[in-house]
Amino acid sequence: MRVTNSMMSNTMTRYLMRQSNDLYRVQEQISTQKKINRPSDDPTGMRQVLDYRAKIATVEQYLDNIGRATTRLESTETTLDVVDDLIGVVREVSQQQARGTTQSRTFAADTVKDLYKQVVELANSKSGKNYMFSGHKTDTPAFGHVVDISGGTPGDLVFGLADDATNVTMEVIDETGSVINTITPAGGGTDGVNTVSWSGVIPADGIYKFTVTASNAGGDVVDYATYNGDNGTARIIIGENTEITINADGREIFTPAGQTDTFEVIADLITALKNDDTAAINTLTQQLDSVRTQVSEFRAASAPKMFQLETTENFWSNYKPKLEQLVSKTENVDLNEAAMRLNQLDLAYQSTIATAARIIQPSLLNFLK
Repeated sequence: MRVTNSMMSNTMTRYLMRQSNDLYRVQEQISTQKKINRPSDDPTGMRQVLDYRAKIATVEQYLDNIGRATTRLESTETTLDVVDDLIGVVREVSQQQARGTTQSRTFAADTVKDLYKQVVELANSKSGKNYMFSGHKTDTPAFGHVVDISGGTPGDLVFGLADDATNVTMEVIDETGSVINTITPAGGGTDGVNTVSWSGVIPADGIYKFTVTASNAGGDVVDYATYNGDNGTARIIIGENTEITINADGREIFTPAGQTDTFEVIADLITALKNDDTAAINTLTQQLDSVRTQVSEFRAASAPKMFQLETTENFWSNYKPKLEQLVSKTENVDLNEAAMRLNQLDLAYQSTIATAARIIQPSLLNFLK
């Protein structure tokens, strides 16, 4: 078989191309510090890297969820701590006024009224832009006098009264504070929660506040806030098949079914102070103890959740670096080893070029052969 210059040239070219590709691959690995820069470099290793990265992304999401859940529970705890303090102050006022005078009780009624407003504001606390205690109706204040108009259909106007009232007037106001509707139910209102249907012109969809003015033969009747949210709860995933429930139903804290209504008790206390009713003040002082117990029980129920979040966060925080180490071990290149490999390949490449230059020396004699 005759070996021509063309055959030798093609063979040398293939060797040089192969060595050139090997050189480029090692140079790329050193430049990127990764031994896998494309799936074809190591299909099996690439699959492992993608699996590890997917797990890392999942762990990061768990940690983010845990952070949000922790912030929410801490905000709830801080809020309820202040609520407990305020109710404690109301109780002290109530206890003192059980032995007070008519004049002091009149001043105390104004003090309790201010404290009541603060408790309502705390019950309507927000986490970011969402009301914390409104269930899934996070754009609606949890407690107060509001009416929701949706699809051109208004909801009922719900409010509480501390006594029977012969006259009740409700004024619906818009965002600017302008009165857009006045409703006067026939027969007034009764002690407890009242529900009144909308009457009059229906404005655009939205959530509107309304005020309540009530009176009877004895004078003004105190109104109080009712719950506007639903029984929705927030569930946050913190691990595989593991989630934590963050209770968002304000009724379980302030107006639990079959137990003491926080706002009704305070409204009744304001009325008792104004009416100089010592017996009622004593009774309401005991009910305020029940209110504080309700708040404390809810706070106690949150403690195990905080512990669960803390331990789960520690687990994922320790697990994430291990996954990152596996990615690094599979994907990253050993620079010292790669540098030695580069030197070897470069030496081989230069040797091949030199050998090719000596073997392939075309001349007239070569062509004549």
